[in-house]
Amino acid sequence: MKKKFGAAISVFIILAVLILAQGCMVVTYPDEYTIIKQFGRIESIRETPGLSLKLPFIQTAESIQNEVLLYDLAVSDVMTKDKKSMIADCFVLWEIEDPYKYTQTLSAQKSNAEFRIDTIVYNSLKNVISSLSQEEVISGRDGELT
Repeated sequence: MKKKFGAAISVFIILAVLILAQGCMVVTYPDEYTIIKQFGRIESIRETPGLSLKLPFIQTAESIQNEVLLYDLAVSDVMTKDKKSMIADCFVLWEIEDPYKYTQTLSAQKSNAEFRIDTIVYNSLKNVISSLSQEEVISGRDGELT
């Protein structure tokens, strides 16, 4: 009976150690940043790939992408200077250069970043196309009509 009880305690201790060890380890992959937060405040940013440690239950780990990202804007109808309607379709390639600032200003949410990109690019696109005539927009394509 004592052997069964001792074995059960040993198994319980081993499981507890494994769970605690899992809570301490953080894996950072080559295409991501790992943000370590302590009580909601950024404690550190891990940029190099590999295994690192954090305090279990006190610190949390969050991953954000560290690669060029593609955002495809919705097709939009814009007016040229000569009041002709044109359909514009565009995309943006972007990347996170400062993970600290990205996390602080956008809560590390890709959707928040894409919303800002959408607003800026659409307004810029509208301003550029509305300052040109339809002929100028088309001739800016090196004469290619498709």
